[in-house]
Amino acid sequence: MLYKRNEYFRYTFEEPFEATFRLKKEASETSPEEISKKGKCLMIDISPNGVKMYSELFIAIDQLNHVELQFKIDETPIQIDGEFIWSHRKKVGFEYGVRLMGDEESEKLIISELKNRRKKELELKK
Repeated sequence: MLYKRNEYFRYTFEEPFEATFRLKKEASETSPEEISKKGKCLMIDISPNGVKMYSELFIAIDQLNHVELQFKIDETPIQIDGEFIWSHRKKVGFEYGVRLMGDEESEKLIISELKNRRKKELELKK
């Protein structure tokens, strides 16, 4: 596994939270971009550049590797594109690794939302 020097951190959620995703088929000269219906997933962990998600649905990531994720870490809804990197079969369902295709602004938003969420979690434990 390659070491990523620019990877800030990876935050694992105590309780995975619900999110939605839509599979994207890239546009070609003969057909426009296609997007599937929304599917449900659970966000297990996140970094500014990637997520680990769980879904009961099997996704053939070698054929449909582009995805649009929609989730809310704290208060701000986030919609971001990504691409599947790996998948692991679980007893029930599948875990997927997704590389996020965001920019510097989306990375800052993810970090900010994580800080706000963590701050609230710590206040609840007091």
